[in-house]
Amino acid sequence: MDNKKAGKVIIIGNQKGGVVKTQSTNEISYNMQQLGYQTLIIDFDSTSGLTERTFPGSIPLSIDRDPMGNSFTPGEAHAFQLFFQDTEIRPEVLPDGRHIFGSTNELGEINYRPQDCVFDFKDRIDSLRSQYDYILIDSAPEYNNLLIASHVVGDYLLVPTLLEKGSRIGVGKQLNYMLRIRKNYNPSLQFLGTYITQASVQSYTQPLLDGYLTAVETENLKRLFEILAEKNYNEDKVLGLISWVKNQAKEAIELGMTIREYSPSSKPAIQYQELTNKIVQLTGGDIHGSK
Repeated sequence: MDNKKAGKVIIIGNQKGGVVKTQSTNEISYNMQQLGYQTLIIDFDSTSGLTERTFPGSIPLSIDRDPMGNSFTPGEAHAFQLFFQDTEIRPEVLPDGRHIFGSTNELGEINYRPQDCVFDFKDRIDSLRSQYDYILIDSAPEYNNLLIASHVVGDYLLVPTLLEKGSRIGVGKQLNYMLRIRKNYNPSLQFLGTYITQASVQSYTQPLLDGYLTAVETENLKRLFEILAEKNYNEDKVLGLISWVKNQAKEAIELGMTIREYSPSSKPAIQYQELTNKIVQLTGGDIHGSK
């Protein structure tokens, strides 16, 4: 792998909360870093889930300079700073090598600023691209300045989903927003694909649509295929399924670890690695140049 960074920006988002977007962003970015790709993650959800998961003890002062203060004082590693031309920006460096721009709930103030602030954000991201192979944005689950900004800079959209009605409808809404922003602001934005989180696998030996999942999830998967077809995408846009193993996921999150760190031989850890490999290959990378 050469020293020249590609700076590919991947948006991870669904217009339905609770689809394991934050955890999966953490898993995929960790795997990319372990493959040898310098990776930046940006927490764009004002609930700050990715930030709190990354720093389960306390949020660094580089993100929130005065956590006990009476006013909002973002640090140089707060995503809020990326919406201004003259602020100091410097991501927090994680022990595993990833970099992060975190957030607190004050990030939502960006949604009350004039919409042209998204172009200030674009300028800041363009200046960072050469430092990273991948920039992953944990996107907001509603249509606002934060979502628009992520889509204006994005090269690819990746949509996690559960196999239930609200989540698959959220996939359709996310694709509609992508198409609208691609038409008006960013014609190069591509739909990379969707992936299933917390799948209730019944039998790994059965065909995908005939016994692999529960009957309800199988029906929801068929309807997800219909949503994709309505947007002229094929079934191969479903890039992977992550098995739901409750204890492993819960314990890893509580310890501030990825599933791969906590239980590297588990089915979800292997599936996330396979999903990451596919994402890297689809975006022109090489999974054989690993650390």
